[in-house]
Amino acid sequence: MGRAADRPLRSSQKVGLLRVFKTVAAVARYCARNAGKLVLLVWLPCLLMAVSQIALDFLALSYPPRLPGWLLSQHFNPPTWLTAVAQALWGAMAWAFVLGDMAGSNADRSRPGARIARTVTARLELSLGILLAAVIFSVVNLLDGGLRALQLQLLASIYTRFEPSDDLLNAIGRTGEVVQVIIMAAVVAAFYLTTGGLLRNGIRGMAAAWRLTRHNRLRVLALFLLLSVAAIALNALTTPAVGWLIRSFADELFWTFKAALIRQLVDLPFFMLWTVVYAVTVGIVLGALEQRRPAGEPRGEQPPRDGARSDAIDAQRQRRSN
Repeated sequence: MGRAADRPLRSSQKVGLLRVFKTVAAVARYCARNAGKLVLLVWLPCLLMAVSQIALDFLALSYPPRLPGWLLSQHFNPPTWLTAVAQALWGAMAWAFVLGDMAGSNADRSRPGARIARTVTARLELSLGILLAAVIFSVVNLLDGGLRALQLQLLASIYTRFEPSDDLLNAIGRTGEVVQVIIMAAVVAAFYLTTGGLLRNGIRGMAAAWRLTRHNRLRVLALFLLLSVAAIALNALTTPAVGWLIRSFADELFWTFKAALIRQLVDLPFFMLWTVVYAVTVGIVLGALEQRRPAGEPRGEQPPRDGARSDAIDAQRQRRSN
């Protein structure tokens, strides 16, 4: 009994900590169990994204290019900075549908048929929250492309000034890619959780979402870093097959609608996949932190010692008597 009494109580801070791999497993289970519903929620915004991509593909790749040179960039697909904005709007709309469905799934007690009907009919929506989310996504996309462009410029400057060997230059390039992945994982974690709070709870939810991550920010960074590595690995595994498919059906010297259509239809499943995965991840993380906050979030003040506690009680009694 004495040892049990002397043992320190479990910290409420530790109770509220996220578990990275458990969160990943929860995301995988949710996506697997609700795959059909998630596809119904996001298919139209993702399809409209593909249409926008085809239009940008024409503007950027047709000869002569219809866009000025300062808008072109090889760090996007299609190769223009406008891709960052076009993807952001439809991605924000898809996020709004997914997060709204996740927030209402626990409280919804209607018949399954009615829920499916609402899911099918919830196609397009445009609100201030979605527009603000699109702006945030655009900033993230532009920052990603800007870092890639900066990395190439730095490599070119290093090669011009120091003329290192090919092995050393490749090593520097690999190191830069790793640093960029870590930086973008941190940026994505902060901006995506803020966007999730915006779409779930309005503008006030943006700051609240960041406050919820207190004591969990390194874990959230590790979670999004893990997702980034998974996306890179999937892209590396599928690149040969995707390249073969595009060359087989769209091997054109000049821009054609057929080639652009095939390119964007090949990219569409990946855009849909990662849009859903990141939205579900943000929904699960925010939901878990909101549930743990009332009982687990520390108050920031330590309980007073016995002497301080007695002094406070005496002062309170004196105020009452007066």
